[in-house]
Amino acid sequence: MLLKSREEVWSVAALLSGPATSDVTRNAARRLASDVFSRGDLAVYDELVADDYVNHNIPVPGIPGTKDGFRSVVIATRSAFPDLAVEIRDIVTEGDLVVFHDHVTATSTGEFFGVPPSGTAVDWTEIHFLPVRDGQIVEHWTNFDQLGILRQLGAMPA
Repeated sequence: MLLKSREEVWSVAALLSGPATSDVTRNAARRLASDVFSRGDLAVYDELVADDYVNHNIPVPGIPGTKDGFRSVVIATRSAFPDLAVEIRDIVTEGDLVVFHDHVTATSTGEFFGVPPSGTAVDWTEIHFLPVRDGQIVEHWTNFDQLGILRQLGAMPA
């Protein structure tokens, strides 16, 4: 069988990982992107992120990779970019793991970890790996172009 599009590949991956687990893990990713980051809903954050959560690569020195540490990153990000919008472009589940690729757009209107607001529209893409247990995110790995964001904000030379 030849798969002709990304959507067909993801559909086959979803079938292989099973519907019940896939729905729960996929929903956790969607809620993180839409409710927590795009809308800034911290009540959803508190419900969605496990108390023993570990973030393996928080991009800000001095902030622990804990639930509270990641919460502070969410708050700082939403304060610096109040119009932040996350669009999930691809999402794949395998058992209790969800992986998603997203595109973020935002406008710099507040200080962002020492970078003053510039009024600049910025955008970037991210890839997230999230193990989920009982509907809660328990770990988090992410990859995104931090240097590209700083360049767009004028904090680093192009």
